[in-house]
Amino acid sequence: MGALGRLRTQLKLRHLLFVLLLVLGIVPVLVSNLLLARQNREYLQTQEKTNLTRSAEALSSELNESLANTTRQLAQVGEALLAAPGPDGIADRLREPWVGAYVGGFMRSNPDLLALRVVERGGEGIRFAPTDLKPSSSAALDSGFERAHSTGAPVYRFVDDSSGGEPLAVLAVPVGGLAGAEPRLIVEALTRLQLIDAVFRREARGAVDVFLIDNTGKMLWSEGADEPMRQAVSSSDLVRDFLSKPLNLTSEYDLAIGGRKQEMLGQVSPVAETGWAVVVQKPVGAAFEFVRRMVWNTLIASAVLILLALLAAAFAASRISDPIQRLATTSHEIAEGNFGQRVEIVGVGAEIAALARDFNRMSGHVQSHVEQLKRAAQVNRDLFISSIRAFAAAIDAKDPYTRGHSERVAAFSRTIARHLALKEEVLHRVWIGALLHDVGKIGIEDRILKKGGVLSAEEYEQMKLHPVIGAEILSPIEQLKEMLPSVRWHHEAWNGRGYPDGLKGEEIPLLARVVAVADCFDAITTSRPYQRAYAPAFAVETITKLAGSRFDAKVVTAFLKAFEAGEIQAAPDEMEAADARTAVGA
Repeated sequence: MGALGRLRTQLKLRHLLFVLLLVLGIVPVLVSNLLLARQNREYLQTQEKTNLTRSAEALSSELNESLANTTRQLAQVGEALLAAPGPDGIADRLREPWVGAYVGGFMRSNPDLLALRVVERGGEGIRFAPTDLKPSSSAALDSGFERAHSTGAPVYRFVDDSSGGEPLAVLAVPVGGLAGAEPRLIVEALTRLQLIDAVFRREARGAVDVFLIDNTGKMLWSEGADEPMRQAVSSSDLVRDFLSKPLNLTSEYDLAIGGRKQEMLGQVSPVAETGWAVVVQKPVGAAFEFVRRMVWNTLIASAVLILLALLAAAFAASRISDPIQRLATTSHEIAEGNFGQRVEIVGVGAEIAALARDFNRMSGHVQSHVEQLKRAAQVNRDLFISSIRAFAAAIDAKDPYTRGHSERVAAFSRTIARHLALKEEVLHRVWIGALLHDVGKIGIEDRILKKGGVLSAEEYEQMKLHPVIGAEILSPIEQLKEMLPSVRWHHEAWNGRGYPDGLKGEEIPLLARVVAVADCFDAITTSRPYQRAYAPAFAVETITKLAGSRFDAKVVTAFLKAFEAGEIQAAPDEMEAADARTAVGA
């Protein structure tokens, strides 16, 4: 008899029951906890990166908007001076008494302005500045004037007075002059960047550091960081990658500070108006601390459950096997010839009842874990949908004219699909596909997305790539395979003249045909750089005319039913703008 055979003959029933009960109690709990911990860790890490991305993009957007607004105001001052009646010579016009009063009034109405100059090409003009203006500020004003004069474009200079005071910047705006000609006026100002100070202090909390760098990687301003940290960030991989390709970047990288390496999670977001960039970073350990605690809590809970399973299995195996063990012992005595022994089976009914109670208790535990798994699955699903929505909102946020566009198209598409009598699971796929239909615009340059006019042929060809880019971005995600048609083919036309693949008729997937109609309705009824919003009635008329050529007629019919039922409406603010435009036209 081999070793395995001897083991089988020597192994007691108690041991077999113990192992069996232990496996049944531990394996489902251990596997489910490990899977749940892994999924939650991935989702939580993604959420932390998303939060950091939102923070950096919000900072750069606020700063960009503030600087652009100040630039517009300075340009308006110069344009008003040129448009007003007066001497033809710019130098003579600037000597007019009312000009000084006008410029001085403008400066007094803008308390953030510390100095203001309105000068002609030769450097003559009006200057308002405090007597204690620091040399660094004066030099920045002179440098800004020379640069604006030579380039004919607005110039931004961050002023570093090395005193640790409030951040300042010089804005030099050329005014007048035809394309390629020298400007007639330079309006420049030394302004406080109170927005940087306030917003950076708001964001730089806990372990978060916030920085402002220029287009060479030079550190302009920071909050929550000392000098070694500033130098390390300026030379970090994140900043180097941004300088080579100035786009929104999120990365994990190492910083060498004081001979020690520190892992960081960072996001850099460009300030389009100036060429500067906002950097937000956080130690990886702090960023993923919640993830680490979640993993440890899961491991501890699993260990406690395993220990309880061990104790429960040992007790149950003993209680079940004791009557059989007594039977085996008595049988052995009888086999040895001690015939006076009797088999006494005590408490057999009680053991079976105890087994039933233990089984019910185990069932209760299993049910509890199943409910926990269901709740966790729902949380994961909600997190997945929230991540998709945040991603879509981040894409829409690249273009201020399309903010909320993806959410509206998703709602319209689901409504149209419901009027096509599609199943609920298909409606859900339509909604997600429509929510992500413009995800490819993340790969289109901002200058094209935000262009305030008709695109050139080359720019239009680049814009036409966004469905392909979107499909390529989402194709590795298995859960989104069925939504890819809405992303890749929502610009295909029923007559085959669409893009990117020139599909025709039924070759175009139904989901893409639905999203195409919803996308067209929202595009017509919302303002874009190249058009103002039109009334919903005009959009309906346009879509109806395109049925059978650009759009599937049955999808258009479903759209019309939904619109007539009041289930599809333009955004309220856009409807008011369209009505106001119609009233003015009337």
